[in-house]
Amino acid sequence: MTQPSNPGGKGEDPLAALQAVIAREKQAFIDAKDGRKKIGYLCNYAPQELFNAAGVRHVRLFKGGDTDVVSIGERFTQSVFCDFTKACLGSFSGNDPLYKALDRVYAAHSCNTIKRVSEIINQFVPVKLLSLPKLRALQSSRDFFHEEFIDLRKDLEKLTGNKITDEAIQENIVLYNKLRHILKKISELRKRANPPITGAEYLDLVTGFYYIDPKLALPLYEDLYAKLAAKESALTGERPLRLMMAGSVVADGDRRMLDILEGELGSRVVVEAHCTGVRPFLHSLRENGDPLRALSDGYLDQAPCAKMRPLSDSSESAGRLAQEYSVDGIIYVYLKFCICYGVGTKEFMTHFQKIGIPALEVSSDYSESDHGQIKTRVEAFIEMLNERKDNLDEQYIGA
Repeated sequence: MTQPSNPGGKGEDPLAALQAVIAREKQAFIDAKDGRKKIGYLCNYAPQELFNAAGVRHVRLFKGGDTDVVSIGERFTQSVFCDFTKACLGSFSGNDPLYKALDRVYAAHSCNTIKRVSEIINQFVPVKLLSLPKLRALQSSRDFFHEEFIDLRKDLEKLTGNKITDEAIQENIVLYNKLRHILKKISELRKRANPPITGAEYLDLVTGFYYIDPKLALPLYEDLYAKLAAKESALTGERPLRLMMAGSVVADGDRRMLDILEGELGSRVVVEAHCTGVRPFLHSLRENGDPLRALSDGYLDQAPCAKMRPLSDSSESAGRLAQEYSVDGIIYVYLKFCICYGVGTKEFMTHFQKIGIPALEVSSDYSESDHGQIKTRVEAFIEMLNERKDNLDEQYIGA
């Protein structure tokens, strides 16, 4: 584990300092030759607490946004695979040094495409697939997922030669609860009328949760929260539109929609209902009792994936977030050919309409060919939201 050189010190941009630590930790993962196994995981349902208790180095595999890497991955796929899964395969086939350094990959069966991709990844690195129940409320589903975690524990012990104790798992549950809590608190600063952090900046700092050793990450995020909480917004004049981004995974490196919304059109993304934003930090795990049962139950109780049934659990969870953060509108973005979020579009859009929040559906990929078309649609949506906001403001003043 590398040590940061005075991250967030006096006069230093704390967000830039955190990015420097993330870059160093990635490189340290690649270069490390201390005998510790290096594993990657593809989904939020893979338990970081258990990986950390096993003594392995671990990172989430969620790079994306590069069309050249996608084209490499297309050698192994059909046209109906989303760009994220193609990018994942391209990173393995194209010898990305982070992916090449792995000894093992753990994939959750979050969709059929990921399942198929995990079988192809097995050509490059051994893969273990974690089965994920769809009906998370059933006791039988919880018992099944607990058995999956028992099996995962045995697999990690076999891989590392280390005995994973209940005490080590318990210690890491407490540690990761603290990490999730501070990342949730940082996000809640965006409830302010003029948030001290942009949506793009929040996603960038969230990447550290998946790359930085948790014992190093916790004081960094606590320091970052203190600085942001005390920060006065540089925004003046009329407040920007408050938006939520919902939908499928936003990869590390995929900032195209955020660049349009915040960089080109001046709105502000204040909350996310996708798996690489604030959503993984909304829950805490039980810190007493059987730690492995606390893990399996806790991961099923997190904000639900669109694979889960009923789908209304996911749409209602997104709707509650939108209301909690007082958003003016929702951008529902999903990757083309996304099995879960593409098929579930109607359920989400109907629920957003039901709770009275305007929403725009956007299907996209990592190419720039539709940039103008997407910007035109989003711009028209934002103009409509501004008119709506002005009308509501007038009604408020009149009342």
